[in-house]
Amino acid sequence: MSEAVQQIKDKLSIIDIISPYVELHKAGKNFKGKSPFSAEKTPSFYVSPDRGMYYCFSTSQGGDMFNFIQAMEGVDFKEALKILAEKAGVELVREDPRKRDERDHSYAALEDATAFYQKRLPEEAGAVEYLKDRGVSKETIANWRIGYAPGPPNHGWREAKEHLAALGHTNEQMLKAGLIKSADTGKEPFDVFRDRIVFPMGESSGKIVAFSGRILTPSDKAPKYVNSPETLLYKKSELLYGYDKAKTGIRNLGFSLIVEGQFDVVMCHQAGYSNTVAVSGTALTMHHVQLLERLSDKVVLALDADKAGINAMKKGAALMLERGLDVKVAEMPFGKDPADLILEDEVNFKKVIGKSVHVIEFILHVLRREVEDDRSFKLKARDEILPFILLLANRIDEEHFLKIFADSTGTTMDAARFELGRIRELKENTPLKSHATQITKSPEVIRNNKIDTDDKAYLFLLAAVQIVDEHLSLKVKAALDTVSKIHELNQPDASELARVVFTLEQQFEKLPQLAVAEEVVTKLNQLKTGLVRRHLTDNRQLLIVAETDGDDDKFSEVLKSISEFEAKLREPNYEVEAFLG
Repeated sequence: MSEAVQQIKDKLSIIDIISPYVELHKAGKNFKGKSPFSAEKTPSFYVSPDRGMYYCFSTSQGGDMFNFIQAMEGVDFKEALKILAEKAGVELVREDPRKRDERDHSYAALEDATAFYQKRLPEEAGAVEYLKDRGVSKETIANWRIGYAPGPPNHGWREAKEHLAALGHTNEQMLKAGLIKSADTGKEPFDVFRDRIVFPMGESSGKIVAFSGRILTPSDKAPKYVNSPETLLYKKSELLYGYDKAKTGIRNLGFSLIVEGQFDVVMCHQAGYSNTVAVSGTALTMHHVQLLERLSDKVVLALDADKAGINAMKKGAALMLERGLDVKVAEMPFGKDPADLILEDEVNFKKVIGKSVHVIEFILHVLRREVEDDRSFKLKARDEILPFILLLANRIDEEHFLKIFADSTGTTMDAARFELGRIRELKENTPLKSHATQITKSPEVIRNNKIDTDDKAYLFLLAAVQIVDEHLSLKVKAALDTVSKIHELNQPDASELARVVFTLEQQFEKLPQLAVAEEVVTKLNQLKTGLVRRHLTDNRQLLIVAETDGDDDKFSEVLKSISEFEAKLREPNYEVEAFLG
């Protein structure tokens, strides 16, 4: 895989990848433009063709061409690799030809089915009238490729199948694409979608992988909605309806709007909320959340106000809060969904979205409405609200919503904190341990997760070797290789590295070579000393464990290591002259 990544970087320029999205202008050795991730007037987006790197100072993100495609297209690394490999003409790991053919046939069959359904829609007066009554415009119908799948009572059971067969698609290919289903022995397979308004569902690239169909002629024997079965191309736990069209809207509007159904999605887009998506046939999954958080860390849920909708909202919100997202809820009028509200009064719908409140405040409001008895309300709020507060990403938010909880329930902050601590302890479900037992945890668990001084120095040096002249760079790289063997370091992400590279480049331009070398060598000494001390701290903890366990061999081994690193701590620092000579 790493070989393919390098081949792609060798064949493609990051300028060629970024310029279709950003108008770039030469700025010294680099290029500069306005951020594609935010609406800014002063350009703060830098691209370095020499280093194949970009950084956006307005949104604090950057990296290489793969990071850029992930951010712009809302895909993971695997998908970005596919996109860039296709541009570069680089073949990835050779795929089983039969599996590739099966996938290609499925894409082709689904595309032909979409075209067939689109063609049949204007021929079905009832379907046209139904969409008109729901307020769906002709432009929206065309943009979303909404169609009609013919079926009883006015049409046959196999019209799509017969049309696709005439185009050369076999029964096996249509079965694997989820377009037909097997009948009883001796009978021909029949269409999955019959007498339904169909919404094609695209993967993140826009290719059609499945359909969702809303019945046109109501029937007690048929469900209102039917989705494609899971196939090689379609996994309901991975696909968000509308995501392929909502990526730019989510970035531009700064949040994702999650609704329940296909009509809700298309009507929200029609009303100007081009950031709207929906799950199809499943609850919100971690994969769905990961898709959304690549584009924005803010989410608004606009789900039905009935019990099922509220329960779905709670489950989805918990998943997103755990990932550190800011989750709000737009309270829909009871019995109304977004599509209904937009049809009635688009302005009022926008007011509802504008008045969205944090999910914790929303749940408190629902509980107050449902539970009249004051004591019951307090206990119910404790059981439902405090677990959500525990999911919050930082203590400032925790304190903020704990105060809201205390005010709403008429309790004291001390009581609220006590109950929160009790629930936290129950959640962790671990008895208090002795000091000797606690320190058996790995040093990485014990240490704070934030980047410490050593990691910052390491990040500085990794960036500096890309900027300083070749002679100094080679010497620093050699020293860095030696120093980094002392203790395992946290590898910085591409965005952080890009930020420091572009920042240092601007700083170093104004400094004489000696000053640059002095700063680099200072950081190198700082890193070496810090890593030795980190190693000593960790080993002293291990020494206590060995002593507690009565493990004499381990005690001697750790003691020897401590002695060696104490000697290393006394070694002279690196001298600037050695790096300039």
